Amino acid sequence: MRFLSVPFGILLVALLHSPLIADPVNLGLMSSKYSRPDVAFFPDGKRFAVASDKTVRIFDLTGKPLRTLQSYLVVKGLAISPDGTMLATAESDDGGNVSGLVKVVDPSNGRVVRQFRHRAGYAEWLAFSPDGQFLASVGDEEAVYVWNVRTGKPVARITGHAWGNLSAVCFSADGKYLYSGGQYRDNEALLKAKAVEDKYYNRQMSRAEAEQLEAEIDKWYSKFAEGWKIGELFVYSTDTWTISKRIATPGAVQAIENIPEEEGAILAATGYTPREAKDQDGKLLKMQIQQGQMEALENLPPTPDDFAGLMEEHRFYYRQNTVRMSSSGRYALSDMDGIEVFDEDGDSIYSESIDAETVQSPAPVAIAPDGKTIIILKYNRQTGLGTADIVSLD
Repeated sequence: MRFLSVPFGILLVALLHSPLIADPVNLGLMSSKYSRPDVAFFPDGKRFAVASDKTVRIFDLTGKPLRTLQSYLVVKGLAISPDGTMLATAESDDGGNVSGLVKVVDPSNGRVVRQFRHRAGYAEWLAFSPDGQFLASVGDEEAVYVWNVRTGKPVARITGHAWGNLSAVCFSADGKYLYSGGQYRDNEALLKAKAVEDKYYNRQMSRAEAEQLEAEIDKWYSKFAEGWKIGELFVYSTDTWTISKRIATPGAVQAIENIPEEEGAILAATGYTPREAKDQDGKLLKMQIQQGQMEALENLPPTPDDFAGLMEEHRFYYRQNTVRMSSSGRYALSDMDGIEVFDEDGDSIYSESIDAETVQSPAPVAIAPDGKTIIILKYNRQTGLGTADIVSLD
């Protein structure tokens, strides 16, 4: 992503098509340490929902508040059904002591329609099936949950991921497949390293034996560290809810979106953990799932050195990059440096730089179904105050 820089101010907007920016919607103070804001458009493109702390607020495109939905838990993720009649939230308590709650409400009146519960950890990311019958959820457990929203019954709990920090879930456009993505972890190499350590410690040995075991320990820990540079994208059949394919990716998969009018094609945004893969660029990937083809469209900025410290300032867990697709083929990409919107041909039509020293990044972003409006959530790291920018691209 290419941005200009300015010596003053928090944000710089590069107006490529003279977008119209309405007055920011004031979201107030984000007080919860473990909050991860999210934003999503309704299918009509005339309303959007914002999750922050323990509330979901619905606005129209003028920024007028339409409804506030209150929860006793922190709302971490949003999904809206294809017909707009259901709004799903992923919720947990501030410290992760309450297992993830997935709640489905009627946005017209705030009535809770369904509630589901993860076995452990946070619930973070959600996706409805194209027909609205199923809802999938993932979090910091190595499992993908699928719920039947119509009957209120659990459908599947699918395991297979090697590491629990799952950060993407998406149904295919035809509903035949479910995708999930996250970070790979070479558990086998870690176990082997620890097994050799058991031989090394608390026993007498010659210098030559000790050096041999030290080298073997280093070998397995090096292999374990290399595994952190790999991500995993799983494909499941929605007929059997079983794994049909695993795809290794450069960096952890942090977002998955279908590409309109291209059957079996998705965009996936990936990123690297700063400790094990410092200074490596993430990728925006175009993938043809059934053909097993993968093309890198963009390099995405590496995670900054102070990311671990920023995590304590209610960062957005497990994601350094995210992408949102519209039904028009336009898509919005948010990374550690800013926001960029591309048209269906991959040409940049809007970009906005974000100073991560002041505004938390990646900034949550949503793009309207027609691709003509984006919503950007901005939280000031010093004050904790948030705004939602409404940007009209046409």
